[in-house]
Amino acid sequence: MAKKSDVVAKLIAEVQPRQAYPQAKPEGMPLVDLGAVVVLMRHLTEAQAFQSVQALRAAYIDWNEARVSQVQELAGHLRTSSRKKGADLLNDRKPAATALKTYLQDVFQQTHGLDLEFLTEDPVVAGKTISDFEYFGLTGGAYLIWAGTEGQVPVHSALIKMLAKLGLIPQTTSIAKASDSIAKIVNKGDELGFTLAMHEILDLWNDEDEPIYVKNKALQDIPYGKKAHKDWISSQARLAAQRERDESRRIANEKRENERIRKEEDRERKRAEAEAKRHEREADRLRKANERKKAADKKKADLEKAKVAAKKKAEADKKKAIVAKKKAAEKAKADAIKKKAADKKKAADKKKADAKKKADAAKKAKADAAKKAAAAKKAAAAKKKAASKKKTASKKKAPAKKKPAAKKKTASKKKAPVKKKPAAKKATKKAVRKTASKKKAAAPMKAAKKKTAKKATRKTARR
Repeated sequence: MAKKSDVVAKLIAEVQPRQAYPQAKPEGMPLVDLGAVVVLMRHLTEAQAFQSVQALRAAYIDWNEARVSQVQELAGHLRTSSRKKGADLLNDRKPAATALKTYLQDVFQQTHGLDLEFLTEDPVVAGKTISDFEYFGLTGGAYLIWAGTEGQVPVHSALIKMLAKLGLIPQTTSIAKASDSIAKIVNKGDELGFTLAMHEILDLWNDEDEPIYVKNKALQDIPYGKKAHKDWISSQARLAAQRERDESRRIANEKRENERIRKEEDRERKRAEAEAKRHEREADRLRKANERKKAADKKKADLEKAKVAAKKKAEADKKKAIVAKKKAAEKAKADAIKKKAADKKKAADKKKADAKKKADAAKKAKADAAKKAAAAKKAAAAKKKAASKKKTASKKKAPAKKKPAAKKKTASKKKAPVKKKPAAKKATKKAVRKTASKKKAAAPMKAAKKKTAKKATRKTARR
C-alpha cells in the first residue's frame, strides 16, 4: 500500500469542493460574516461576496434584522457586475439573497443565535454543530472552524471515524490522538485542502443520487472505498433487478388494473345504460302521469269553471227572478194601489155623484116644494082674495055667513105645503153628514195606503 501521506495528497487532488472558498480570512471578521461570504460565493465572485457583506453590515443593525427582512430588501444591498436596473436587477440578485436568508435562518435554528465564535472553543461541540447544518453543510462548517483556529484542521468524531475506515489513521476516540495522527499524514500547507476534501467525502459518502466513491478513483483504491463501491454496484444491480421486477409487476398490475378498469367501465357503462333506460322509463311514466294529471286537472278545472259559471248563472237568474218578483210585486202593489185609488176615486166620484144627485133631488124637491108653496100661497091668496070678495059680497048680501069663510081660510092654510121645506133641508143635511162620515171613514184607509206607498218607495231606493 502506498504511503498514507501520498494517499491523502491524491485525495486532496481528486476531491474538489463543490464551491469556491476564500483562501484567507480577513482580520477581525466574525465567523458568521465569513459564513455569509461563503454562501454568497455560490452565486457571486469572492470580491463581490465580501463587498456585499460589508454593504449588508452597513445597512442593518445586526444579522437578525437582515434575517427577518424580505428577500427583495436583501437583494438591494448585494454588489454585482450586472448593469440591469430596477426589478430586473433584483431578479438577478434574488438567488444569492435567498441563499443568504436561508443560511442566516439555518444558523439561528441550530445555535439559537447568530454568533459562531464558539466553534473555535470546543472541538466536540463544533463537530456536532456543523453536523447539524442542513444548508451550510459539513464542508462549510469545517471551513469556518479552520478559519477561526488560524489554519488548524478541525477534528471531530465524524471525521475520526471516516479517516479510520479509510485506513489513514488508527481507530481512536481521542481527539488529541487523532489530531496527532492527522498531522503526520498532512503535508504543511495542505491543511485547508485536506479539510475541504475530507469533509466533502463526509458530506457525499452516503449521497442518495451518487456517492462520492462512485467516480473517485483515489477512494476506489482504498480498501474501504473499494468495498463500498463494490457494494454499491451490487446494490445498484439489485436495485436494477428490483426495479425490473417492480416494473414487471407494475406492468402486470397496470395490465390487471387496466383490465379491471375496463371491466369496471363496462359494468359502469351497462349500469349507466340501464340507469339511463330506467330514468327514461321513469321520465316517460312521469311524463304520462303528468299529462294525465294535467288532463284531470284541466277537466276538474273545466268542471269547476262550469260549476262556478252555472252557480253564477243560477245566482244571476235567482237575482233576476228576485228582482223580477220584486218588480212584479211592486207593480202588483202599485197596480193595487192605483186600482184601490181608482176604486176609491170611483167610489168617491160615485159618492159625489150620488151626493150631487141627492143634492139635486133635494134642491129639486125644495124647488118643487117652493113652487108648491108659492102655488099654494098664490092659490091661498087668490082664494083669500076670492073669499074676501065673497065675504064682502056676503056682507053685503048676508053678513051672517062670514064664519064659514073663515073656516075655509083655515082649511086653506092647512092645505098649503109649507112644512115640506124643512124636510128638504133635513134630507140635504143628512146627505152632507153621510158624505162627511164616509170621508172620515176613508181618511184612515187613505193614510194607510199613503204609508204603504212610502215604504215601497224606500225599499226600492235601498235596492
